[in-house]
Amino acid sequence: MKWERFLKQILSHKLITVIVIMFAVLCSARLTELLMYNPDSADYVIMARGLINDFEYRQIYSPGEPYFTLRPPGMSLLLIPAALIAPYDVIMAKVVVLMTAVGMLVLFYGLMCRLEDSHSDTSFEKTDRIRWPQLLLTLMFATNPYILLYSTLMMSEVPFTACTLAVLFLIARDSKTISKRQLFLLTCLLMFLPLLRTIGISLIMALGLWAITSRKRWPYLISVFCSLAVTGGWMLRNSAYQSVSYSSVLVNEFKKIGVLGMLVSMVNRILSHFEGLCQKFFPGMPGEFPEYERVVLNDNFVLPGHQLIYLLASLILISLAVYGMLKKWERGGAVSFYYLLFTFLILAVWPWLQLRFTLPLLPVLLAFLPSGMTALVASAKPFAVQGKRVLAGGLTLGCVILGITQVLTDYRLVYANQKMISMGESFYETEYPGFNFCNFVAAGNWIENNSEPTDRVLTRRTDTAISSHRFQQAAYLEKLNIEELHHQIQSFSAKYLVCYNRNYVGAFKWYLLDSDPVYRLTPVFSQQGVMVIEVQPNYEGTVRHQYWREDESMEIARRAYEKNPEQLSSQIAYLEQLQAAQKYEEAIELIKDLQKKQIHDVRIACLLGWSYVGVKQYESALVEFKKASLMPNSKLHRSNIQSGYEYAQKQLKRINEPDKKEVERDPAKNLRIAENYWKLARYEHAMKYVQKVFDSQEATDQERDTALLLHARLYLLNGQPDQALAALKQIGDSENEAAATLLTLIQQEQYLNKFFTGQSRSQEFQNQQLDSAKRDSILKLAALYEAEGVPGKALRLLERAHALDPDQTEIRKQLAKYQLFYNMLTQAEENYLILQQVFPDDQEIQDSLAKIEQLKITPHF
Repeated sequence: MKWERFLKQILSHKLITVIVIMFAVLCSARLTELLMYNPDSADYVIMARGLINDFEYRQIYSPGEPYFTLRPPGMSLLLIPAALIAPYDVIMAKVVVLMTAVGMLVLFYGLMCRLEDSHSDTSFEKTDRIRWPQLLLTLMFATNPYILLYSTLMMSEVPFTACTLAVLFLIARDSKTISKRQLFLLTCLLMFLPLLRTIGISLIMALGLWAITSRKRWPYLISVFCSLAVTGGWMLRNSAYQSVSYSSVLVNEFKKIGVLGMLVSMVNRILSHFEGLCQKFFPGMPGEFPEYERVVLNDNFVLPGHQLIYLLASLILISLAVYGMLKKWERGGAVSFYYLLFTFLILAVWPWLQLRFTLPLLPVLLAFLPSGMTALVASAKPFAVQGKRVLAGGLTLGCVILGITQVLTDYRLVYANQKMISMGESFYETEYPGFNFCNFVAAGNWIENNSEPTDRVLTRRTDTAISSHRFQQAAYLEKLNIEELHHQIQSFSAKYLVCYNRNYVGAFKWYLLDSDPVYRLTPVFSQQGVMVIEVQPNYEGTVRHQYWREDESMEIARRAYEKNPEQLSSQIAYLEQLQAAQKYEEAIELIKDLQKKQIHDVRIACLLGWSYVGVKQYESALVEFKKASLMPNSKLHRSNIQSGYEYAQKQLKRINEPDKKEVERDPAKNLRIAENYWKLARYEHAMKYVQKVFDSQEATDQERDTALLLHARLYLLNGQPDQALAALKQIGDSENEAAATLLTLIQQEQYLNKFFTGQSRSQEFQNQQLDSAKRDSILKLAALYEAEGVPGKALRLLERAHALDPDQTEIRKQLAKYQLFYNMLTQAEENYLILQQVFPDDQEIQDSLAKIEQLKITPHF
């Protein structure tokens, strides 16, 4: 008999070992240097090395290296061993997460076994069976796509979950005394828990509430107080640096929406998080897109039936788990129950609505499921035997069916990853994968090998800094118009822009590659779904026709959608292009088809709202914008939702008040639209409306003159000064100042071009003196270029003048100014140092040299 018990015990150990090995192999097949969440993942990797180098928690990839206060440092502390072995290596860092995932799996199984065992049980009862329920639940947990996904991401969910299970494992002992060793381990875990995730405070509060209710459990309060001290120290440190923290964001959120808005938001958040938790019980549940959808190709599996079925089934499972907690109240059940309540209470007010926040609750609930089912069957004594068999059979069958769907989804996750690795660059050209397959680390490698250490980067992805080792700043390039982009480039002195490549049509205002009059935005790297754009002066001040074509974005979006019709990113990109092409009815029809498939996303809701605005159905637009404001991740799209809602309200009010409705004449309206397009550098659209003014019989002479002025400017942007002069001569108003200024610019440009051409033909081009008249003409033309919005032409002009007469200090000063504007640090510094010798007290020169010194600082990571 003892031998039989021993064999069963060994078999249980071997089966759990097989599950763990299988899980580790699956995770290993998903390891790449791609990072899904931004900026969290890259921050963890970079700042882990920063902790080693400087013993400080700072954003070492940002100028000034500000103290980091938003996310606690626990994850970076955990990654220190990986950072010591292979600094800034994403895969090595993911291996650390994988190791904690394996530990989480073992702790999950161990917790269920410990909850089942009791000192009141005999040794025979404890070991005389194979732990089939625990093994089955462990297998289900290991094959859950969410667990596989987060076990291979550079995020803190899995380490946090492992620590949570370890705490519950320690307090689940069937003993009323606590050893010093257990207390020490518990204290260490609780001190580390809130440093991994701030919401760890919920488990600390739960343990404290449970411990304080019984004198025998007071020793646990030592662990609680130590953990609270660490949390308090972290909060004091953040307040000392007066930087952004979770508490400050929460306070600002409350101020914005008020008490009533906060209450409505709390209810919505609780319901959303409950739905998110249900989806983790049943991956592929109809409704919200699962998070792992982003890393599979066009074959995302959705469970059959209505969403309500799975919500009710999840509610039953949660109820059984809570019942198990009540039955194991003194052995971790109370702490788990309080932890569940406190977590939902905190998530109800948390500013960010992300459904991944409920992932750590999944293994806690599953761990108490066997206890709940056992207690339920035991309480139904007349039906105990038969009911137990039916319940066990039904649950086993359900687990097998759900397990098969989970394994199929796991296969899709691994298949997409391996296909990306095996196909290389052709994967991105033929499969049109989602954004999360794009490798920004590869872009960083190119920048490190092909740029100066002082060069700076604008990108929305922090991953680039891991390998580029350059200062960078977050910039959502896809949202920036030309004016905003110029401001970002100039304020940060950026040399490179990094974004998703051309296949991701909404990732950048692609027409700016050709039509930016200030900068030449030139793609220099485009691989693995990522593009690096070099920022250079536009010396000609003209548009080019090289990188962008009007209908190209629509063609790419349509091909991607036809290839991956079930992929959310493809759906959104295609809808955005339909809206940009003003095909609002087609967009509305497509969105309604998606909604019939129970596909809901805040971005789709926003697009539907704007499409209703496009067809002037403003009441329907208001409804959609309201829905969008209550959806997960709505905070990220708040400005879009708010502007859409306010615009629809304004238009609806104008319709309902016809007496106040203003009728605008067509030529004036067309001119206003043309000028707005001009400001956005959409010159081809601007000229369509200018032509409408020319064709209109109602246009006044002043409106025609304004249209002719825009037409002349377009000729200049296309490098056609003669045609521009012809257009200007047609302007009837001889006192038009803008036309006179533009005419002076063209004439001065032609005059000086002839002068420089003649000088260049002479044998001694350099070291010739410019007379005062020529110098003043050059400086005047440079000022006109800047006023016209083409400073690159001013730079080229001043370079030619300086090469001709290097001793002209005023020209040197203006040249240095434009060189600094275009981040030409070496040339600018050389000129400013020479000027400093001539004008030692000039404050502008001193400020410029100080700025150059700041820009020459390089990151030390």
